[in-house]
Amino acid sequence: MRRRFNRSVVHGGFWYRVYDLVCLLSPLPVRLISLFNRKLARALKGKRGGADRWEIGMGDERRCVLLHVASYGELEGVLPLIDRLQNTAGLRVALSFSSPSAEKAVLSLPGIWARGYLPYDQLYRQLRFLARIDPSVVLISKHDIWPNMIRAARALEIPAFLINANFHPGSRRTLPIVRSFHRTFMKNLTAVWAVSEADARRAEPLLPAGTKLLAVGDTRYDRVRRRADSGRERFGDLKEALQPGPVFIAGSSWPPGEGICWQAFASIRRDSPEAKLIVVPHEPTREALERNSAAAMSHNLKLRLFSEWTGGRVEEPVLLVDRVGVLADLYAVGWAAYVGGGFGRGVHSVIEPAAHGLPVAFGPHRHVSHEAGLLLEAGGGFVVKTTDDLEGLWRTWLDDPERYRIASVAAGDLVRSREGASDRLMELLEPYIG
Repeated sequence: MRRRFNRSVVHGGFWYRVYDLVCLLSPLPVRLISLFNRKLARALKGKRGGADRWEIGMGDERRCVLLHVASYGELEGVLPLIDRLQNTAGLRVALSFSSPSAEKAVLSLPGIWARGYLPYDQLYRQLRFLARIDPSVVLISKHDIWPNMIRAARALEIPAFLINANFHPGSRRTLPIVRSFHRTFMKNLTAVWAVSEADARRAEPLLPAGTKLLAVGDTRYDRVRRRADSGRERFGDLKEALQPGPVFIAGSSWPPGEGICWQAFASIRRDSPEAKLIVVPHEPTREALERNSAAAMSHNLKLRLFSEWTGGRVEEPVLLVDRVGVLADLYAVGWAAYVGGGFGRGVHSVIEPAAHGLPVAFGPHRHVSHEAGLLLEAGGGFVVKTTDDLEGLWRTWLDDPERYRIASVAAGDLVRSREGASDRLMELLEPYIG
């Protein structure tokens, strides 16, 4: 389809000129940094060539929706929406991503019409990219907004939407200069659909009058509920193999949190010899596996690698997961969870264990996680700062089954009460894709 071209959008204004200059000057320093950062090097290699390197199927008369995600985590959250776009609305779906963490999952996802790394965010590249894909709408999940991508969409008169949008308290986007920049490029969005009323209120100062704003919910809740059901089926045998004691899961763990988990579990194990611990590093690198193996040895705890379990009872007190992509389902075997990231840049997904009815502990840096705040308010989430905090929490639940039950129910109910965002998004998209 030959599209109209709105030349007035191309000029962009002062902040776009600054951004374009940064994009022009950044390739060399970024390439130098990539020499020491394997993940960045992979991303740069994937972006090279733009849409010419995309895997694109045969075109047909169906409308196309371009959906962009930053990484594997964002991809997981929009899978229910992709399912509805493909199977309910009968649309072609093009899927772009920024991080190598999403590459394998995107390339293996069935039914996707076109897929690949989002090209470098230079206006001429984004115009070429969108002209080739020719979507009816562009959907961007969470926060991975690229200014020239949405400027190109507006220039080509393609509606662009930010979905599952979260704007956490204290975000640097509220600073005067940053806010001015955001208002400049977010005018190219047709609408922002936030995960909650509170996030919508925080987004309002960042948006110009022409950008619509609505609280819709988060499709991730639909996904984790589905994963909870599949996890019970997938790991039913493992749950039986870990019985009869409580199973603590340290998910998406990093060194600071691992330290308090190991110490808390070692202490509890002395009084509850049937208790088990499952450690799932955020990335099961060789260094992460060696680090946790050394921790087990220092606490005189026997350990088995997850890949070595082929059935039968797990006698070892610790199971160390050395595979990716299993954590969301693996929470099905747990009794309580600790989720990592809260001693670093921010806590990882807390609603994955909550969907299984696990009360969830996490570190103090939880403000970037909207879900962590909701769990705290509901009584299913708990901040821990020290080993004593975590051990005290776990011992309280072991000693008082009613307090454990209340926390467990609160966690599960929070997820169940927030399902349905995928259906609401489909209703809002109807005028653009129908």
